Amino acid sequence: MANDSALGGEMTLAIFKLNGQMLGAGEAIARPVGITVARWQVLGAVLREPLTVSGIGRQMGITRQAVQRIANRLVDEGMLESSPNPAHKRSPLLTPTTEGREAIERIAPEQTAFSNRIINAFGREEIEHLIAELHRLSAVVEETRP
Repeated sequence: MANDSALGGEMTLAIFKLNGQMLGAGEAIARPVGITVARWQVLGAVLREPLTVSGIGRQMGITRQAVQRIANRLVDEGMLESSPNPAHKRSPLLTPTTEGREAIERIAPEQTAFSNRIINAFGREEIEHLIAELHRLSAVVEETRP
């Protein structure tokens, strides 16, 4: 049995590998639509509700600065729009434009097919459990990070 340090290292490497694999799959799905995974993440974050740059960063686990660069480009390209935020004057709310929503809609069929292949390989109940455990792990990481 691995000691705690080795076990923690194995966990970290497994998560890093999975992250890289998911980013690679995401790039393959998004590339034909002409966007990157980073742009997909930012657009996807604001589909349900307008968010600030900081809100997107928190939701996606991305730094505010990285989100700001991507959001600025998406606004310049007409895929996101900025509107006043009544709760905070210096942090506008971002929402997708029709063009931004259409880009996400063009990604949807391949993303759904990819997700369905994974769900079918594990079973719906196991994936639901895995998602719950990932949320739990994320919360623990957030609480205990250096």
